Amino acid sequence: MPRQPYQQLDAIDQAIVDALRIDGRRAYRDIARDLGVSESMVRKRCKRLLESGWMRILAISDPLALGVPVLATTYARVRNAALDAVTDAIARHDSVRYVGIGIGANNLVVESLHASSAELHAFLQDALAHDDILSSQTMQVVKIKKSVWDWEIRTEPERGPGTERDPQPAEIGDDEPTSAPPGVATPRPPRS
Repeated sequence: MPRQPYQQLDAIDQAIVDALRIDGRRAYRDIARDLGVSESMVRKRCKRLLESGWMRILAISDPLALGVPVLATTYARVRNAALDAVTDAIARHDSVRYVGIGIGANNLVVESLHASSAELHAFLQDALAHDDILSSQTMQVVKIKKSVWDWEIRTEPERGPGTERDPQPAEIGDDEPTSAPPGVATPRPPRS
């Protein structure tokens, strides 16, 4: 049996998220019609997905295209025992747009926006002035080649080049999935 990657989301939730990922302003009635479920079901599920934090609907822009003079990405190595405290403090800065904790040579990544190089310098002097930050490297981003914020929820493992799979269409009933295997979103094609 295939493993469902987002176990908190069933096939209908995944299909709703995918529909809104493509068009965040799409009407619930259109999504319901495509999925073969009631509009009230889509509305209730969207409300639950939004309230639980599983989904947000927002506009994404390119800060450089909008004229933000300085976009910076900082990678740092922080003592593990202080990682939460350091990242919480950095996240409080108004210029910070993203703080991520990871694994590898660096365990912290920060993206920030600044009005000038001098403002970036002042931010780095303040934000990185912590004894538990062992090393850091900052780069100023001058061009964004790809920024993907609308990724698709995969319902099965990605396959390598040259591998094929036979599509197995399944129907979604009026209120609940009927024949779809666990983890497989099966929206109906749009009706004419």
